Amino acid sequence: MRTTFSGISIALRALQAQQVSLDVTGHNVANVNNPNYSRQSALHAATKPYPTPMMGYTPSNGQLGTGVQISQINRMRDSFIDLRLRQQLTNLNYWDTLRDGLTQVELFFNEPTENGIHHALDQFWDSLQDLSREPDFASVREVVVQRAQVLVEAIGTTRGQLQSLRENVNSNIPIKVNEINSLATRLADINVQIGKISATGSLPNDLLDTRDALLEELSQLVDIEVVQDHVNMVGVTIGGASLVHRGTAYALTTTRVASPAEGYEKNEIKWAATGNDVQIRLGEVGGLLQFRNQEIQQAINDLDQWTLEFAKEFNQIHSGGDDLNGDGGSSGEPDFFVYAGDDDRFAALNIRVNEKIADDVNLIRASSKVGSAEGNGQNALELARLRFRPPKNAKTTIGESFNAIISKLGVNTQKAKKMFENDETLAGHLQNLKESVSGVSLDEEMANMIRFQHAYGAAARMMTAVDETLDTIINRLGIVGR
Repeated sequence: MRTTFSGISIALRALQAQQVSLDVTGHNVANVNNPNYSRQSALHAATKPYPTPMMGYTPSNGQLGTGVQISQINRMRDSFIDLRLRQQLTNLNYWDTLRDGLTQVELFFNEPTENGIHHALDQFWDSLQDLSREPDFASVREVVVQRAQVLVEAIGTTRGQLQSLRENVNSNIPIKVNEINSLATRLADINVQIGKISATGSLPNDLLDTRDALLEELSQLVDIEVVQDHVNMVGVTIGGASLVHRGTAYALTTTRVASPAEGYEKNEIKWAATGNDVQIRLGEVGGLLQFRNQEIQQAINDLDQWTLEFAKEFNQIHSGGDDLNGDGGSSGEPDFFVYAGDDDRFAALNIRVNEKIADDVNLIRASSKVGSAEGNGQNALELARLRFRPPKNAKTTIGESFNAIISKLGVNTQKAKKMFENDETLAGHLQNLKESVSGVSLDEEMANMIRFQHAYGAAARMMTAVDETLDTIINRLGIVGR
């Protein structure tokens, strides 16, 4: 048989449940502008009914309810959307890094403009054409030297800018590694807190939100895999190796490794504990590595190779003629283009106009060896014909070879831009899906607030009604005949 005071217990539980629901609603409203917050919902469940079924006793009139309780406070989150969003943010930041880097490389080449290498090369060809017509005029020879120096400066400046950008990217890698280590340490710490609370049977919703935000931030830097265990603690791996395992974070480090072929020391990412390489393919750090090791290095190598082939072919034709003094290749005079320190490994950076020729323009070998040197511009004409004639063992002209470098760069840049736009659209779609599940709607919360408020008022009226009933039983019952 139910107790006299069971009505009060039911009303009290109702008041407590509606109060908790109002508190959860207030928490949602308070965090409406928090981008890392997930909407929470109090789950109402009926309490254990009375009486408890037992052998030998089965009440004919059924069990009586004993009220309501908050069984759990749920966090509105879709783990599949979270997984897809992390993966998409990894791709998005990879292509964003490549897009920004390749756009800067395009600006360095500055093509097609009057300040680019191609325009300087065209002016150099024009000056050689003029020299072929008037090889005995010192002013024409001066123009050739000046145009050559402009060309050399344009090549060297572009090469220097590419090298500086590569070094900037290389210097940025340790900074990003420190960010990864910091995020890993914070994830390990919050893992411990989540594990302790989860072990008691409670859900640490706000801590889970904080950890998900850290995982999204980490996924923007590097491609990660996340696995959650039975106590809500996560393991994070990079390339199959653990970065975070429960309460332990495994640090990354950078080591400077000399690269003589490329002329600088690379910052290579290693595991601090083992010294093994870290397999990073995507994310911002993956984009930096790809840009440094492939994209910008390929542009530098292409420019060096083009400069080397151009100078070699030009010097070979130039050495076959005579200067204004009638001296030819047998006189031992130097080439037109030389390299600083006689080092042609980094041709675009080291190429120079020979100082002897710059000081004495009569040393330009504009004449052929056939006939009189004075007034003969046949060799200058041969040099000018390089504008339209491919060098030996080549299928394209010098200008076309340079255009091929620019075209390849443009294709790669457009690819990076297109991939970024596609990934940005998909990431935005996933973000909207996440908001539709986890975001706080003020309209919905206001409706819930009114609903719980009315339920609280009804429970209070129930408490009043039971109280009046008990007052009748206690204070009035049995007073007749006294």
